[in-house]
Amino acid sequence: MKQFLCVLLLGCSATAQSASVSIHEVLYDGIGSDADDVFTELSGTPGLSLDGWLLKGVNGSNGDTYRTLALDGVVIPDDGILVIATTSANATLAALTDWIANVDWQNGPDAVQLWFGETLIDALQYGDAGTFNAGEGQFAWLAAAGESLSRNAYGFDSDDNRADFSAGIATPGAGPSPVPVPAALWLLLSALGSAAMLRKQTT
Repeated sequence: MKQFLCVLLLGCSATAQSASVSIHEVLYDGIGSDADDVFTELSGTPGLSLDGWLLKGVNGSNGDTYRTLALDGVVIPDDGILVIATTSANATLAALTDWIANVDWQNGPDAVQLWFGETLIDALQYGDAGTFNAGEGQFAWLAAAGESLSRNAYGFDSDDNRADFSAGIATPGAGPSPVPVPAALWLLLSALGSAAMLRKQTT
């Protein structure tokens, strides 16, 4: 109940923030040279500052973090979808890019994780890394070169990568929900989801 009130009153910023951002779409293996095609999308509350947030690449061969990207200074755009691409992005992708960083993740099996400070918020494991799987629930199937892994429902996370993500045609800057969710409604839904998860863990 405390967490629920915290979010409604927009207090307890760490709790509110950590409930309102997730990995939305990842293209990690481009056709030919990866860097011009790859991108990572985060969905979240429009206008939310990502100070203190991190993206990490986890090596499926040994479980080590091979890259960490600090998101300080980045803000979720008005449409609720943040597109991150490399400096080598092709013209079409570059026009849709909100922030530039080295999101040319390894082709896998590997994982991309989203952290808020020392707290793991979301994770996508693509391909089976066995004991070094670092995602949520079952791993998502590997995507073909040029395809992305995209969340099936905007902003919904069942904590199972295979259920939540599907491979298909990349849609940078777009998603299943083209109409942005108002920030207040997003926070309310996040709070309800967190409360449901808490009940499940304590029963």
